[in-house]
Amino acid sequence: MSHSPLTRWIDTALAIAYPDQCQLCEEHPATAVQGYVCRSCHKSLHPIKPPWCQQCGLPVSANQNPNAPCLNCRNTDWQFNQARAAFTAQGPMREIIHRYKYDQHEFFEPFLKQCCLQATLLPSTAYTALIPIPLHPTKERERGFNQADRLAAFFAELFDIPINAGLLKRVTFTETQTHLSRSQRLRNLRGAFVCSNSQCEGSFLLVDDVMTTGATANAAAHALKKTGAQQVDVLTLARALPF
Repeated sequence: MSHSPLTRWIDTALAIAYPDQCQLCEEHPATAVQGYVCRSCHKSLHPIKPPWCQQCGLPVSANQNPNAPCLNCRNTDWQFNQARAAFTAQGPMREIIHRYKYDQHEFFEPFLKQCCLQATLLPSTAYTALIPIPLHPTKERERGFNQADRLAAFFAELFDIPINAGLLKRVTFTETQTHLSRSQRLRNLRGAFVCSNSQCEGSFLLVDDVMTTGATANAAAHALKKTGAQQVDVLTLARALPF
């Protein structure tokens, strides 16, 4: 297949700006098709495998009852039904997501798309729509894009689920919450999202890049449940582990 002059020019510019070298370790070869992540760095990712908590998706020990709430779920009134993630937010995955979000290193996208293939969709649910968790408009203008939108497109193609990006809106602007505890985050995000449809019936899959404490996903799920959603699940590329 022939490429347009513009495509060839872009490919040439990328080859100059990012030579065929891993943009993480800067030691091994990696191409644009690989998202400039070498095989060695790819192998150092930490996929989340069962057994995991049936609600929040955190890995649990093999001798723990998988049907019992994990320590993360005890005394927490989650509004989402289930959450799952493909990888832990450690090492290369953490660095890639950070550079993708804050430095707009979009050359990682082919790699991220490959990683989405390793996500496990929650079983036996026919979702009405897939919803990327929205940023507040101010924050989206600052970053230039919403990474959840991009990942939602990957997951939608993979699982053949329609996207409804306009159903949820973030109406409360919050500063970075990295210094807050989970309980503080949960309080801080109450009422942060509203549903644009007053009758939001069906089953929905929320998508984001990372689930940290679960506060953002919880607030988004609450907005959907409040307007009639029967089930709200969460799928993220990575999951932060509690210390």
